[in-house]
Amino acid sequence: MTERDGVAKLTRVADIATAEDAGLMPPPRRAGSGTYPAITARGGRTLHDVTTSARHAIEQPTGIARLTPRSAAAERAARELRQVMGRFATGVTVVTTVHRDTIHGMTANAFLSVSLRPPLVLVSLGRCRMSEMLPRTGRYGISVLASDQEHFAAHFAGQRVSPVDPSFAWHGELPLLDGALAHVGCKVIDVHPAGDHVLWIGEVEHLWHRDGEPLLFYTGRFGTLADVSDRAGGR
Repeated sequence: MTERDGVAKLTRVADIATAEDAGLMPPPRRAGSGTYPAITARGGRTLHDVTTSARHAIEQPTGIARLTPRSAAAERAARELRQVMGRFATGVTVVTTVHRDTIHGMTANAFLSVSLRPPLVLVSLGRCRMSEMLPRTGRYGISVLASDQEHFAAHFAGQRVSPVDPSFAWHGELPLLDGALAHVGCKVIDVHPAGDHVLWIGEVEHLWHRDGEPLLFYTGRFGTLADVSDRAGGR
């Protein structure tokens, strides 16, 4: 075990609002402020510029928004959206980055492919520790979990400690979870505020995959393909 692996098993960061809204995560913590490196993003902006804009959009609502209570109709609409989107079965990933020899990881299903040429992906984050880390590191890894890795999904979601210590494969300075079905290593090139979340666009620098059965997330629960099929059929 490397020194970094030893630190990693103690680090469980999992405060994304997408999963919390689906009943998966604990309440998110408020992202902090800080001075970030000037990493150039698309359009000539630096990563400091776009992350500052993103934090401003999330943390500083308008005066009207502060004075306007949430209506019962808006709350009902939010609950309905959660229920509807919960019927969209997704894979499960662990997002990782490393800062000062400490690995930070979180479970997320709000991940998707954006473009093939150039190769781009994104992960959507709410107010969370990972959102604090990415401006500092400028890179993130995505590990697509296999069906036998539910314990790691729960571990990095802050639900319960895995009975097996996580270990990592390294691509350069980027850690990726061992045993996953696929690895995607990314450099952050742009950031877009979107409501109460921020979209972190990553340019793909590393790819790897193997065959196997995926872990899925459906109606607020983890499961295999067979589990999701049974649930969808009401059995």
